[in-house]
Amino acid sequence: MPGKSLPLNSLPDLFAVTGERLANVMGGSSGVLMAIFFTAAGQKLTEKAPLAAALQQGLEKMMQYGGAQPGDRTLIDALQPAIETLLNGGDLAAAAEAARKGSEATATMSKAKAGRSSYLNSDNLKGIEDPGSVAIARVFAALKDLG
Repeated sequence: MPGKSLPLNSLPDLFAVTGERLANVMGGSSGVLMAIFFTAAGQKLTEKAPLAAALQQGLEKMMQYGGAQPGDRTLIDALQPAIETLLNGGDLAAAAEAARKGSEATATMSKAKAGRSSYLNSDNLKGIEDPGSVAIARVFAALKDLG
């Protein structure tokens, strides 16, 4: 792939390139986990799976390798409800709303069980949304606005 162009005409290829680039440029475990997410989703898309099923595959692989689950106060708390909404026939607006609500719920979770926040005590987390979940909610909000 020459230069910095992205294969925008092929979603499986776009996801594969996104996964590769995230693995190379995004620091920490987040980069690796997001690379796993996009790579697994891209592989599922090459099997002609619907987008929602591909995203679910990415989420499952991310949780498998990363160990976090819904309720652990991570980006999964926004990503999982958004994907679930899409799997159940919801549109991007509904998925964005589910991601936003999932992210907001992290502010009420007293203990982070995974990610960087797991190193903080509950007093430092009170009322603060998980940064990864906020990022996921913003991505879905942007996708909704594009759609």
